[in-house]
Amino acid sequence: MATRVHVVFLWHMHQPWYALPGEGVNLLPWTRLRATKDYTDMAAWIERWPVPVTVNFTPSLTEQLRRYADGTLTDCYLPSRASPEAVADLRAGHVPLPVAGRGLPAPDLARIRAAAGHEGERALLGWSLLAWLGQSVLAAEGGLRELWERGSFSSADLAALEERHRQLVAGILPRYRRLAEEAGIELSTTPFYHPILPLLVDAAVARRSQPHDELPPFSAPDDARDQIRRALDHHEGTFGRRPQGVWPAEGAVSTDAAGLLTEAGVRWIATDGGILARSLGRAPTPPELHRPWRVASPEGEITVLFRDTFLSNRIGFDYHAWRPEDAAADLLHRLTDIGRTWHGERPPLVLVAMDGENAWEFYGQNGEPFFAALYRALGRTPGIVPTTVAGYLDRFGAEAVLSDLWPGSWIDADFRTWIGHPAQNTAWAQLARAQAAVAEASPGPGRTRAREHLLVAEGSDWFWWYGPHHVSPHEPVFDRLFRAHLAAAHRELGHTVPAELAM
Repeated sequence: MATRVHVVFLWHMHQPWYALPGEGVNLLPWTRLRATKDYTDMAAWIERWPVPVTVNFTPSLTEQLRRYADGTLTDCYLPSRASPEAVADLRAGHVPLPVAGRGLPAPDLARIRAAAGHEGERALLGWSLLAWLGQSVLAAEGGLRELWERGSFSSADLAALEERHRQLVAGILPRYRRLAEEAGIELSTTPFYHPILPLLVDAAVARRSQPHDELPPFSAPDDARDQIRRALDHHEGTFGRRPQGVWPAEGAVSTDAAGLLTEAGVRWIATDGGILARSLGRAPTPPELHRPWRVASPEGEITVLFRDTFLSNRIGFDYHAWRPEDAAADLLHRLTDIGRTWHGERPPLVLVAMDGENAWEFYGQNGEPFFAALYRALGRTPGIVPTTVAGYLDRFGAEAVLSDLWPGSWIDADFRTWIGHPAQNTAWAQLARAQAAVAEASPGPGRTRAREHLLVAEGSDWFWWYGPHHVSPHEPVFDRLFRAHLAAAHRELGHTVPAELAM
């Protein structure tokens, strides 16, 4: 008889800090746009087809959502305060307009972007608001569908769309809190500003997976502790309960980082199956991959889960090209096969973990048909038990002990995306100088403010865009934000801002 397969879907939601020091205007609109489309729709699908998934929110994101809601944060892509730079960015297509495959007539984007004058700018801004509404919103509100089909926008239309964005953003955090309280989903967090925690503890840890790369010296374990503590406190204040689990930024783990999370009272963390393979020194068997592990440190034990990389990537990169019913059936068939061949004492726990934002533009109707097929099938497929991480651990615990936790991330089980390239190493050296200045400063308000800027600059996103791994027309914006927060840290301490940080 086949064993019942327990499956956890972990959707990771993250945005970095987009505002310059002391300002309430985001330089890029992604926090708002992801909220009005993807966070909105992901909540709607859970409400429509209840499934006990795990949703991970980074505090750098939730704090921005809170500030958007109370009016202390906005962005320069909204019609009411659109800057010439933002309009030019939209016209160049650097902020895409997800209009294809939405079940409504797709407008001619080339014509919209090329249209000159006040009316052309109004159309561009109107589509930037309308196209970034969730599929669930478009389906429920007939006036929006009529506006889409008309494709022209008055000033009143723009004001109404901007207000709809504001309402949707303001509703995100209460909506997910309600889902956690009433629908059985689990909410987890990430260290506050999304730092690569093992590198923050000691960048020398990357030597094991990158033995031939030049690595700059950096070590700030107290900052790592603070990023963890602040995240747990902020999550509790936002959602009403302390999280049991943490998705480390980019799935980046090490024994020392796991120890700090254990010290903070975190019950479980999750990373990639590639980390398990490197930890074992070989490819894991299905019974090894599909179970939680206990990892010991001087601070105690923590449970570590390793995502099924193949199944996660099927959703992230492949299934969008399939018929939704076929994609769901393929995934459920693969899960059922795990149960048919299972020989462990405890039932398998399959972790499917991925970015909860970016994939859905590639799916028809922002993923609605796929989620309809998947979530419905989960509830009626014998032998498949959708659950949360905490739900499984409460029932079955974790027995296996992992003696060695390989230091790396969910990208190639190393840290090369963030450290080792000369441009990245230069940024780490700039961060190290600011960190040393803050550490040596006398206690006081200036040091407190400087340290906040330092924590922002420790986020992973700035290093992501340095070096050859990723390309974006917005790289200068990320560079500006990184250097601005480091410069602000020096300025708060009364120090001369290093010339290399000049804007």
